[in-house]
Amino acid sequence: MNRSVAALAAVATAGAALAVALPTAASAADAPSVRITEWMYNPALSSGEYFELTNLGSSPVSLASWSFDDDSRTPGTVPLDSLGTLAVGQSAIVTESADATFRSEWKLGADVKILAGNTTNLGRADEINVFDGPDAVANLVDRLTYNDQGAGTVKGPRTQGVSGIPKTAAALGANDASQWQLSAAGDAESSWASTAGDIGSPGMSRFAPAGSTPDWAKVRINEVSSDNTATPVGDAVEFYNSGSTDVSVAGWLQIDSGAATAATAFAPKLADGTATTVVPAHGYVYFSSTKGLGSGGDGVKLYLPDGPNGTAGTLVDSVEYTAGEAGTDEGNDFGAGAFARCPDGSGAFVSVKDKSFGASNADACKTVLTNPADGGTGGGPTLNCQPEAPSGTGALPAGALTPAAWPGSADVAVSDKQCAWTTSTGPEGRDVSGLVFDPSNANVLYSVKNKSWVFRMVKQDGLWVSDTANGWANGKEIFFPGSTDVATNQPDSEGLTVGPDGALYVTTERNNAANTIPLNSILRFDPTQSGTQLVATDQWDLTAEFPELHAGNKTEANLGFEGVTFVPDAYLTGNGFVDQSTGKAYRPIDYPQHGTGLYFAALENDGKLYAYALNADHSFHRVAVVDTGMGHVMDVAFDADTQRIWALCDNTCGVTSTLLKVGSTGAIVPDVAYSKPAALPVNNLEGFALAPNSTCVDGTKEAVWSDDGVYGAGPGSATEGHALYSGRVNCDLHLGGQGVPKPDAWSKTKVYFNGDKVSYNGSVFQALWYTSGETPGSAKNGAWSELAIAADGSTLWTATRPFTTGDVVVYQGRTFKALWYTRGTTPGGVGGPWSEIVAPAQPGGIPAWSAATVYYGGEKVTYQGQVFQAKWYTAGEAPGAGKKSAWALVG
Repeated sequence: MNRSVAALAAVATAGAALAVALPTAASAADAPSVRITEWMYNPALSSGEYFELTNLGSSPVSLASWSFDDDSRTPGTVPLDSLGTLAVGQSAIVTESADATFRSEWKLGADVKILAGNTTNLGRADEINVFDGPDAVANLVDRLTYNDQGAGTVKGPRTQGVSGIPKTAAALGANDASQWQLSAAGDAESSWASTAGDIGSPGMSRFAPAGSTPDWAKVRINEVSSDNTATPVGDAVEFYNSGSTDVSVAGWLQIDSGAATAATAFAPKLADGTATTVVPAHGYVYFSSTKGLGSGGDGVKLYLPDGPNGTAGTLVDSVEYTAGEAGTDEGNDFGAGAFARCPDGSGAFVSVKDKSFGASNADACKTVLTNPADGGTGGGPTLNCQPEAPSGTGALPAGALTPAAWPGSADVAVSDKQCAWTTSTGPEGRDVSGLVFDPSNANVLYSVKNKSWVFRMVKQDGLWVSDTANGWANGKEIFFPGSTDVATNQPDSEGLTVGPDGALYVTTERNNAANTIPLNSILRFDPTQSGTQLVATDQWDLTAEFPELHAGNKTEANLGFEGVTFVPDAYLTGNGFVDQSTGKAYRPIDYPQHGTGLYFAALENDGKLYAYALNADHSFHRVAVVDTGMGHVMDVAFDADTQRIWALCDNTCGVTSTLLKVGSTGAIVPDVAYSKPAALPVNNLEGFALAPNSTCVDGTKEAVWSDDGVYGAGPGSATEGHALYSGRVNCDLHLGGQGVPKPDAWSKTKVYFNGDKVSYNGSVFQALWYTSGETPGSAKNGAWSELAIAADGSTLWTATRPFTTGDVVVYQGRTFKALWYTRGTTPGGVGGPWSEIVAPAQPGGIPAWSAATVYYGGEKVTYQGQVFQAKWYTAGEAPGAGKKSAWALVG
């Protein structure tokens, strides 16, 4: 996203403030939407057990007369009145801990409601009962009966030191503990470890209403004019309500660019001039600004009267504009009549010729003007899009690799149509930020545009144009999981890659509906889905990984994830990549739910790449942090042909590409840097993609860059209004080797000591004791032990390697565990030192019987469609139901 501070846009402040609400709290009788959303019956390391309640409804809920009890089921046992009112989406905690202790251990702010000192403790098998009145039946709001040693719906997780959370929304209010699971650090709930080491997420729930948006938050400043006598009411301001419910603005306060303490009431009107205090659903009101709006630049801020004694409190919306943008200004008059959102309620503010107070901006948005101060010619529209000059131009920091000349042609050419990227939520036609070639079809290029669009492009007459098949003609609008509400669901989509499953993986740095709140996440989309909208099938929320990007700071919220790329495990393990979280060689087998590679996300703020294993259950694990050395990074791409990770920095670094490799220590490090092709402009180039070598012609292939500001060479230039530039790069870059070097070749005349490693006939051997002259592998019980590792990091059995009790190996595709010290004995026999580990067909299921496995009393297996349980130690005996059998038929 362009980091320009010259063009001042609307400051959306939905985010954390959305929990504030003015309407009177709903009565208990109207509030079955409060649900149990988490519990821990016994802390392992922290000070106290707890359970969590969350308001999942659309109205605030007063907890007056509410209470809690355990399996005694007696209303009034633990009054909840002191928790006050739960705002929409707000959670509250009931705990035996002291308030300050619990907050400190779980790092909770003062905004989290806590009822401390609870003495009605939960047991391992117990109930949580919540009542909104005195009747144990009629006033039961929610109940959770659980017993990890039970059966059926009561059998849930044992929440000792790890909290229980719902698997899906279906668990909420169902009183079915089997639909709950243990939390895990970094899971879909964004759970974390307390300072003592227990795991949970007290004080928040992922099931809170999307955005936790009250009705008032759907009211937005929609149009502003400083023309005074040329409007119906003087300096004018318009609101638009994007929601489906009328919203009262009685008592609300407004100010220009001044302080909130000076905000005053206003008198709104409908389109026909009728006075009103209500903004109709999907409707408009306008009024005369209570403070005069300056034509030379000013602002408008709208507040709820929820401060002390009805003063300005929560900021609902605000906008700032520069000279001439909102009306006639003698110092910069380019014909603007108003500063308006295009489209209504959700779009960016732009200068328009015509005013439309009390009605939609749709017609006015057809005549968008450019501000000469921003590089436009003024006086009227010059293009159907609004180019933006680059900002933040700089140089590489000290210590960065010195770029070599671009390894290919110095020429580039625009490769898209002019103003090809205008959308309903981005009529300015900018912000194309990420690019990637489809690895299964080199004739397809995907691009992602901030303000939530993805495009599938194909080549036509030398230009990349939108594919017309399957709803792609105008791009597809993308959404976070859960809804397609444009008012509240606006991914700030910055980078993308294609995963091994063919899905699109898109990075976000925030939700544009709350653009001061960081939301660094990776979304998965199915590009084969029909229609013109794509809702994310999965989301990995990594925001908590970057506490340095503070909520409420719009600048920091805009310095999050930019690019992302998928790097296959085979490349990483083949080069000895080291897992920084363990300090040892990366073993994909350690992350069984992560698929076949890692996702490297580029963080603009520090120029580093963050490598994650993204698990199928939406949890994640950070495996490494890679410093590109450039200070900032806007896109990243793994090129399978050069076997390098390419990182791009835009004009902030003079448009530089740094190639990274696995170094000799196993860390990923910069290898070589290249400057841009000479003809490529020094703009906010935030996207980069390389075609595969299968497309090479005369030793070169296509490279594509995207200009976030579609600025080209400036106003009136042939490149103005274009986002894509295509150039050529050499297919063979003559790069050197990479990876952790293999040990030196074995020498017959050299003396080796215990622990020394050598290479011999393509294998690696380690000396077990002093040796000289003995050929590695020549003797099963000799001085050399062959070390072999599978691609997934698992240990392969070799005849010369000693194994000790508990060692796990793979042999001929099967997994075995050593029962005692062994060397040279082939796994798979009965009664020997090896026991086969058989994985169940389904996670959590019962494994099939194996003759090569040692079983102990109580263990279960499946055999010929039936379930058997071992009565005692047994090995090699097939399950049967006889009295003398070691097995009992149990299912």
